[in-house]
Amino acid sequence: MSAGTIKALLVDDAEIEFHSLQRMLRKLSTPLYHLDWASSAAEGRVAFQLDQHDVYLIDFKLGPDSGLDLIRTAREQGVTKPIILLTAYGNAAVDAAATEIGANDYLVKGEFDAVILDRAVRYATRHARNIIEMERRLAETRALIAKLELETERRALAEAELSNVLGSIVSEQEAERRRITRELHDNIGQSLTLLQLGLGSLKSCPVAGCALARNAAALLDVTRNMSVELHRLAREIRPAELDDLGLESAIGQLAAEWGKHCGLTFNLHLALGARRLPPDVESAIYRVAQEAVTNVVRHSRARQVGIILEVRNNEVICIIEDDGQGLANDPSKLSHAKAKRLGLLGMRERLALVHGTLEIESARGQGATVFLRVPL
Repeated sequence: MSAGTIKALLVDDAEIEFHSLQRMLRKLSTPLYHLDWASSAAEGRVAFQLDQHDVYLIDFKLGPDSGLDLIRTAREQGVTKPIILLTAYGNAAVDAAATEIGANDYLVKGEFDAVILDRAVRYATRHARNIIEMERRLAETRALIAKLELETERRALAEAELSNVLGSIVSEQEAERRRITRELHDNIGQSLTLLQLGLGSLKSCPVAGCALARNAAALLDVTRNMSVELHRLAREIRPAELDDLGLESAIGQLAAEWGKHCGLTFNLHLALGARRLPPDVESAIYRVAQEAVTNVVRHSRARQVGIILEVRNNEVICIIEDDGQGLANDPSKLSHAKAKRLGLLGMRERLALVHGTLEIESARGQGATVFLRVPL
């Protein structure tokens, strides 16, 4: 379209239709139309390849050819200009067919004048522009989706790699804990036992009031306390029960130790029995339970703690609840620093390595419940 003139092309095998349409368009003062004519579908295809017109008027019947096929070909070649189908009759079927193959509108011959034709051209032009804009936005959306999918894939790969690294680190930590526990028990523990035996023999000095015997007795008490603390430290690092007897026994021992040292009353419902779980699952659940009980002791001012451990629907369920002061009105709104301090982030990360989940329910003054599950 240039200098206010609309270049239109009529593709019709009847020359009389061209002259009739030309006379009709001359009645319009504005806009000005310049009408060209293609007498066959072949000429129409050439014109579409050149694409030098602002609007195309295509007859439904072009001798042995179909105007619908010509319109479809034009759209397949990338023509985006408005196309109006001219037909001898109109109904819903014609409208649907025209829309399906890419026409922007259709007119029934003998039922339109210059004003209706001009209105149809303007409508078809807007319609064509809207389609172009819609396709442009659709292309942008598809590109954005492809970018997001690529970014999601990259992030998933990065998360998988991070998970593998974290898994290796945790496995190495647990292996190191086992080694340290063995060192404490086998080497230092045995040395303390020998030391106790030696001090015990010195304590038995037959000389009345022997100062050496008194000093040996005092040192013997010190070494006994050291032995007790050494075994407690070894159990905290890596309880032998976890490797030898399983998760249920380890959690039972954990509750017994804390109950003895801090006066908490533990109510246990441990229903695994002799069943052993995969080592990484046992380690993860034990560490989370250990951290949860530690948080109760340090922060909750609780008097009672309940621990449930069982298998439901091929999932390990562990629930730790207390009657303390609670975490917050809404534990989901805990600050990042506070959550980190309470070990919640580490608990979730550890469970994630075995595809487990952690949920916390708490209200101020009404205690807290830690609910974890791990699929088997």
